Amino acid sequence: MEKGVDTASMRGAVAYNMHEPSLLVYMLRDDDPEKCSANKLLRFNMLKRVGRVPYRTILLDPYTSIPLLNSDCTNSNLSLTIVDCSWVNARRVFAMLKVLKRRRLPLLLAANPINYAKIAKLSSVEALAAACYILGYEHLAYRLLAKFKWGSTFITLNHELLGEYRRAKSIDDIVRIEHEYSLTEALE
Repeated sequence: MEKGVDTASMRGAVAYNMHEPSLLVYMLRDDDPEKCSANKLLRFNMLKRVGRVPYRTILLDPYTSIPLLNSDCTNSNLSLTIVDCSWVNARRVFAMLKVLKRRRLPLLLAANPINYAKIAKLSSVEALAAACYILGYEHLAYRLLAKFKWGSTFITLNHELLGEYRRAKSIDDIVRIEHEYSLTEALE
């Protein structure tokens, strides 16, 4: 994987400005608030809490088989929604939500201190940053991660993968990339 992604480049990304998607969180408050990355993003006004998931959003759903593709970014009113809840309740919560577009993130390595280097055990900020990067909002991904000491590590661990996922044109491309990097096998 590529090296050289550092905190300085992340700070430089903060100044970049263009139309950005709305970042939303549906919070169930059943995790430790001190370790919750969504709480920190809320404090910095980088995320908006919603009481109900909008029907016309891209819901980052780990239980769907359809991966997020760059082509999912099709309109100027794009919003991304994450659900912040305990993994114990997650399957039940996601099953209840009614949305038009559910997408799973392609497989990536976590950089957060709790799940460091584990596949698909991303924190809320990692999930949002990965989605932004894949959709072409790389500057926003850097800005989100810059709020965390370990944030630049997420990009360093996944830089090559994120670039390949962003260039993927189809679900088959995503699956091929996951297999090429042996991520699917490591997950099992």
